[in-house]
Amino acid sequence: MAVSLQGTGQQRRIAWLVAVFGAVGVVLLGRLIWWQLFPNEDLIALSLSDMDRPNTISAARGCILDANGQYLVASTVQYRVAVSPRLLAPWQREELAPQVAAILGKPEAEIAETLAMTNTEYAVLGDDYSVWVAQQVEDLDVSAFSLETRFRRVYPDGPLAASVVGFVDLQGQAQYGLERYYDRQLRGQDGVWRGITDSWGEPIMMTQGGYRPARDGTDLILTLDRNVQHAAERILRASIEEHKALAGNLIVMDPRTGGILAMANEPGYSPGEYWRVASLEQYVNTSVSALYEPGSVFKPLTLAAAFEARAIRPTDSYDDRGEIIVGNQRIRNADREAHGPTTMTELLAYSRNVGAAHVAATLGPTRFYEIIRRFGFGEVTGIDLMHEVPGIMRVPGASAWHMSDLGTNSFGQGISVTPIQVVAAYGALANDGVLMRPYVVAGVHDGDRVDRREPFRVRRVISSEVARQLMEIMADATDLGMEQATVPGYRVAGKSGTAGIPDRDGYENEDIIASYVGFGPVPDPRFVILVRLDKPQKGDWGIEVAAPAFAEMSEFLIDYYGIPPRAG
Repeated sequence: MAVSLQGTGQQRRIAWLVAVFGAVGVVLLGRLIWWQLFPNEDLIALSLSDMDRPNTISAARGCILDANGQYLVASTVQYRVAVSPRLLAPWQREELAPQVAAILGKPEAEIAETLAMTNTEYAVLGDDYSVWVAQQVEDLDVSAFSLETRFRRVYPDGPLAASVVGFVDLQGQAQYGLERYYDRQLRGQDGVWRGITDSWGEPIMMTQGGYRPARDGTDLILTLDRNVQHAAERILRASIEEHKALAGNLIVMDPRTGGILAMANEPGYSPGEYWRVASLEQYVNTSVSALYEPGSVFKPLTLAAAFEARAIRPTDSYDDRGEIIVGNQRIRNADREAHGPTTMTELLAYSRNVGAAHVAATLGPTRFYEIIRRFGFGEVTGIDLMHEVPGIMRVPGASAWHMSDLGTNSFGQGISVTPIQVVAAYGALANDGVLMRPYVVAGVHDGDRVDRREPFRVRRVISSEVARQLMEIMADATDLGMEQATVPGYRVAGKSGTAGIPDRDGYENEDIIASYVGFGPVPDPRFVILVRLDKPQKGDWGIEVAAPAFAEMSEFLIDYYGIPPRAG
């Protein structure tokens, strides 16, 4: 009888539990049906806000390569290591502190202090770690740690061509140079995905159509040759040090295409440590942004204009009396001497201001400025670099222009230009009279497709006949009076320049800009070179300050490209 009563009691308890669980199930089922038929607006809003929140998939920034495919700028993956201390058990904190400290190269006490922050949801342990460090953190297999991917720029050649390539700052913003000019192409397009995530940002559920992959940036292939660039920077730096100059430029261009083979600017900086500069002006590419009076390097252009207009013939001469008046402005030779009958070759060889003014006055202002403008002065060249300026050239009809400007402009005074304008103009002299647009990017590499940039012919400036005549005169003048610029076994053509730096009192100060611009080998030039030094303290003339650097750069290029010497 006792057993029967005990069994009956147990059956009642089971029946009671079944009833309770059945009731709970009915309630849950009812609530589920209610949520399905009559969804709660707050839950929908919360769910949608989480699912519609975009999550970024970072695109890799494109690289910058030289003409030979060598990397000047590359992107590397770096990692931020973070932790959620509250997810760690006490024994894990003690065990992990020394391991993490060894991996990250940080003091164990510092790591232990961070791991002990039990109420902290998220704490950064360190930034900019390599993939090898990230892999070691991943191998710990502890869900409390997270790795965040970041892209950083690296520069295999350090400061090489810094003013050309520019940099990307720590906030990821492109600054100066090619980085800024081609930012949209280099940057690519970040991808996005939308869905529910856990506390570490890991996707739990993806919505339909909520994923767009990242599109990495394109690579830039330059006309710059890192070997030529390295030589240009070395030669320029040595010349600046020798003559105690404040700054300088050395540009090398292929006159047949307009492609820039080297563009050196001093002082420079290291884009990987862009913050280590004495002044923000060091970021500026003075080859395209610096205005200066070119001085006597302008004289061949004056002759080119006169030959083209047939106002002066290459075989003509003039009587150099030591001075000439143009527009009530008395112009004298630099040596203050008269030299009597003087040929066009001697005018260039010995840099006679009187001769240049005589040629310009014979030509007249209308034709002079028309042809000089065709050389590209007074407008930007269109080179694919940031912050190019057009220069300043007063012309007839402008309120500030005076007839005296014709005389002084003929030998590069009273006109402001940029180094790249002068290089492009000399390129036209070397390229059969055709002006080419200077450029730095030869192609854009996007995945399997390479978009090659074709050289751009701006216009014919002078006839082929005039270009050849002037080239011969310039080469003869170099041999005759500018021996510092010559290269044994080869003919080169060029002109030195010594320009004063005007201030509020005119040209009373003793500071100068010394330059030399030329091309070679003649008669089939392969390169144009400009050397420009600001305020040298040793040396008074462009021929002694800048011409030796031109010759050294020419010798390097001739050897580098294997150009054979002239016959005979």
